Amino acid sequence: MRFIRRSVVEYLKKLGNIDKPVIIAGMRGVGKSSAIISNYENIPCVSLSNIKEMLSASNNGSMFFKQHKAPVIIKDIQYVLSLLKYIASEDNQKIFMIANQQLDCTNEYNKYMKDKCIYLELMGLSIYEMANMGHMQKPFVPSKRPPCIISKKSVHHTFKLIWRGFFPDYEETDKFSEWDSFYSRKIEEILQKDINDKINIVNKTAFLNFLTVAAGCTAHELNITEIAEKINTAPNTVKSWVHILEQAGIIYLLKPYYMENKKRYIKAPKIYMTDTGLASWLLSLNSAEELEKSEYSSSFFETFVIIELLKSYRHNGEKAEFYYYRDNSKITVDLLIEDEECFYPVNIKNTSDPKIEYVSSFTKAVLHKKLGYGALICLTDIYKELNSEITALSIWEI
Repeated sequence: MRFIRRSVVEYLKKLGNIDKPVIIAGMRGVGKSSAIISNYENIPCVSLSNIKEMLSASNNGSMFFKQHKAPVIIKDIQYVLSLLKYIASEDNQKIFMIANQQLDCTNEYNKYMKDKCIYLELMGLSIYEMANMGHMQKPFVPSKRPPCIISKKSVHHTFKLIWRGFFPDYEETDKFSEWDSFYSRKIEEILQKDINDKINIVNKTAFLNFLTVAAGCTAHELNITEIAEKINTAPNTVKSWVHILEQAGIIYLLKPYYMENKKRYIKAPKIYMTDTGLASWLLSLNSAEELEKSEYSSSFFETFVIIELLKSYRHNGEKAEFYYYRDNSKITVDLLIEDEECFYPVNIKNTSDPKIEYVSSFTKAVLHKKLGYGALICLTDIYKELNSEITALSIWEI
């Protein structure tokens, strides 16, 4: 596998001499271990997926750290979260922890590590990283002059990439058999190592049906009851399964914007699959051409854009304050990016012909902060100012 310059490594380099623990969390297979090990080749690495190491860490945390003195890289820290207590008690310890789930929602993290570590979330390769320009990507904010760093791709090439997916260990190919084999192995690995031990899956087929329905819901508002009816499962079970997928990094839930005590806003989150290649496999979209022509083309393009924007923040060590807007007047804004002063509105459209009416919702949204500069992200070949406050730009110009 070729060397890929990851943005998160560049972020760690900028921090200089790190004197506190680092946690890198994210879905299995997105390159967390290789990113860290490639940058800290001289630091020993221990994996808690090794039964002996897991038992040692579980039975006696103090002894474990006598055997594995800092600096050290600990893989699969999610198997023994009790170690966080020992790590938090030490000062100036260079300990890198790799987790195949989100830890910031766990009791152990919030009790022992919150505000005491550098917490990073890694996702699949970004389009910048695929172009080996991960060091040049910045958190996206709409502006009048977007960067033009990576070369634009055709509509077909864009959908080819969406279908391919963003796992770094996937060797790019147009062959269906190799693509199918890769994602078959990937989902099996995720189920066996990250799902089965957290949930009582009576029937593996039932959970895979749920995964497939979730993939079909990408870029739509999450409706637990509707999903439960489709797979003939109790809503509470579906709710717990959604939480497990979010914790494992398989889905991203985009929070709805609303003001307290206001009944005008829709308060359900939107669900996005974090890897469109995996979603394509689950839905049996067996080629880029099939995906591009399917009923899912617009929702997959929106998913691609939202996840790319999310990567631009997470891979640079920043929290993404993202929301979507919809009210009972059916006014929608696909994405609101919040900072201290304003909301930057973004709409996403699967079109190569941007028009001003595609962003008319921006000025109709009822917000508690002023609007910043806006963007329409689409498949256009030509950068275009829709008005003095909104730009239409290609996904390749983010």
